[in-house]
Amino acid sequence: MKTIAESKMIWFLLALTTACAAGLKSSKPDPVAGHWSGTIDRDGWERQLLLNIATDHGSYAGSWMSMESQPGMTIDRLAVEGDDVRFQLKNLAFAGRVDGGRLTGSVTDSVSGAPSAQFTLMRIDPRPDVVP
Repeated sequence: MKTIAESKMIWFLLALTTACAAGLKSSKPDPVAGHWSGTIDRDGWERQLLLNIATDHGSYAGSWMSMESQPGMTIDRLAVEGDDVRFQLKNLAFAGRVDGGRLTGSVTDSVSGAPSAQFTLMRIDPRPDVVP
């Protein structure tokens, strides 16, 4: 039969293990949040763009700026699910996937539903190394 002291020690160790595991999980950098730079290609007509994505406790927000038509615009409806990223501008819907330091995907005209372009972005913000 376990004593009260043994039971308390087991609960303490279980709580400590859970806290350590939660701390390790939160130290991993967010693969989506950051500064991105690249191009949008509309049938050979390429434009440079910048994308900034921020996160606050799992909720994402961002801004988009075409290097040809400044100032930037706030992104409407930014959704992240795993490596998949979707966001909406006035008449364009972007659907992409993060793969390391690249974010690539397609653009659809929100009004007609027709494919409109492809985009390729590279992460440009410095990422600090995480020491295990």
